[in-house]
Amino acid sequence: MQNIREEVTNRIIAALEAGTPPWRQGWLTMAAHCNASTGQTYKGINQLILGMAGFSDNRWMTMKQANAMRSDEHPQGLRVRKGEKATMLVRMVEVAKRSGDAPPEDGEVVAEDGKTRLVMKGFHVFNASQIEGMPPAPKPDREIEPNAAVEHIIAGLKTDGMVLLHGGDKAYFSPKLDSITMPEPGAFITSDDYHSTLLHEAAHATGIKKRLDRFGLFGGLGSTEAYAREELRAEIASMMLGASIGIGQSQFHEANHHAYLASWVSALRKDKNEIFKASAAAQHISDWLQAHAVKPEVAATAEVDAAPTVEPEPEAVLPQKPRRRAGMRM
Repeated sequence: MQNIREEVTNRIIAALEAGTPPWRQGWLTMAAHCNASTGQTYKGINQLILGMAGFSDNRWMTMKQANAMRSDEHPQGLRVRKGEKATMLVRMVEVAKRSGDAPPEDGEVVAEDGKTRLVMKGFHVFNASQIEGMPPAPKPDREIEPNAAVEHIIAGLKTDGMVLLHGGDKAYFSPKLDSITMPEPGAFITSDDYHSTLLHEAAHATGIKKRLDRFGLFGGLGSTEAYAREELRAEIASMMLGASIGIGQSQFHEANHHAYLASWVSALRKDKNEIFKASAAAQHISDWLQAHAVKPEVAATAEVDAAPTVEPEPEAVLPQKPRRRAGMRM
């Protein structure tokens, strides 16, 4: 029986110990990894695994899918170049269980009862750049500019009661106040850097009880371990969502995140399920934020309708050094 979870976990631990978190490597594509044959976007841990592979093309497919694709130059089907190595992804399969059955050799049993087994199986894909005859990747067709997309995500959170504040030199989310605090935009090198950091804090904002109720799973956020687990989920989520909307990760948090590396390695060593749970939670965060973002046309209409009668409220500013107990610095 394969030990797929341990294999994937060990690869990610190795990347962390090298000081290169895999969710940062995932920004080479600046687009979500997808299957070039079906057009489907990969989810959860598979998005993370593909980010670790180091390719700038976000398109992938199995050898069978490549061979089934035709082009004028390759009427018999596309071909993976000789000597290219595949990347293993994972999928869950439910199989019937019979009395006396041995565990499957081509997968890892994750859960079972008297009648069925939930088995994690590996399958292999190749990047588009490894396949002869693949046309160049098309430019992403984005309905909205990346920074504006982040603003719409924040607008969606505001409709749910979240408050955006500016002041000080830290970026963090306060669960108690349901507020994101950011340094002034001018404190960032670029607008992209500001919005990428804002996106990361938006991921944290989903954790409170009235949204995804994630913090309770950690027994609260009163320990370094709990903070590190939440930070892991927000890091991966901001990578996934950023890839979807076309904005790279900010370096603003880099020094802070180095402090979490040892905690992440420790958590992954203790539990080979942790990176899978974190990736699934991150996917949930990304999906939730996209689903609750204010649509561009709705936001534009609201601004036009409100302009004649509503005066803009003054921006709230926190002191330069807000008290730590009032918020969660991330």
